[in-house]
Amino acid sequence: MTDTTPQDGQTDRAKVDLEGRVVVLEIVSMTALALAMDTSETADVDHARGIARLIMETVHQRCGELKMPDEARLSACSYADELLSTAMQSLYPGAPQQH
Repeated sequence: MTDTTPQDGQTDRAKVDLEGRVVVLEIVSMTALALAMDTSETADVDHARGIARLIMETVHQRCGELKMPDEARLSACSYADELLSTAMQSLYPGAPQQH
């Protein structure tokens, strides 16, 4: 049987690749949120909040489906909340924030 343990260089490369992909996904998600939440003058803040709630519910559901440990679930939910809060604050700076 061959050894499938990653070598140090492979582990470092995988970490760099993962970090790079996370940056891209953050940019894509923030752009998609901006488009979905509508930043026009006639924007519907309640619609944007509904999208945010749906995303959070889906994160909770997916974490459950994957049977993620509690620490990983908390991390995922906190990260999603952080992204959504930042999006809402930057897209609708004058609107009262609800979580």
